[in-house]
Amino acid sequence: MSIELEKAKLDRLQNVTTIANNAVVYCKDSDSIASAARKILSTGHRSFPIISKNSIVGIITIIDILNAFMREQNMNDSVSTIMSRDVIFSNASDSIGHTLQKFKFSRRGRFPVLNGGKAAGVVSERDIVKHFAKVDFGTKVGELMTIKPFFMQPSATIFECLKSTVNTRYRRLPIISGKKLVGMITATENNFQLSPLSKPVESIMIKKIFSVSEDEDISDAVNIMKEKDIGGLPVVDEKNNLVGFITERDVLEEII
Repeated sequence: MSIELEKAKLDRLQNVTTIANNAVVYCKDSDSIASAARKILSTGHRSFPIISKNSIVGIITIIDILNAFMREQNMNDSVSTIMSRDVIFSNASDSIGHTLQKFKFSRRGRFPVLNGGKAAGVVSERDIVKHFAKVDFGTKVGELMTIKPFFMQPSATIFECLKSTVNTRYRRLPIISGKKLVGMITATENNFQLSPLSKPVESIMIKKIFSVSEDEDISDAVNIMKEKDIGGLPVVDEKNNLVGFITERDVLEEII
């Protein structure tokens, strides 16, 4: 199953700036890890470009911050000590179609958009996928979802969940009791400021969970992700048993 960009009334030849967010949120390379963490938590973004002298020199993600926390790195250290210097970006002159392919090849979910070497915006998978919220794919969620997704038990400690988040790089972990979905924990929760880390994850997990059925059209899942501003959904059966997980990346891979 694949679906063309044009089905969502997107012109693949248009510049990526037509769908990108022009309000760039960034950190300076001299900013502390702690200040970057606060900025990620306050904005809900999962990554930021790192700027030095008005040029992008790196990228930092929520996983980078959690990893530093798990290693007990000093949170007053500068973000330059943990950022990735391998910056993948889109030029303002790049087309939407070219950017779509760059998302697929790089396996990155978010790029800074550069104009003349300067940050001019940010484009994400969501900026493409959200346009398909009202487009009938004619394909069920169950055909696209990840079967047997990674999950945690309610009795798992916050430390164990943080460790699993860093190791798997999954930003959203379902919490399962028996087979039933009872909660979610996300990488953008204020986990790394909670103490003690020995507390069970059920004490902080999200209990209001948005989910989708495997028999629904993929567009239904996209519509929920767009409305709730989330990147993935657990897939449940009629008994609320977890049967899969679907993400924006899963959908993006089917767009051509």
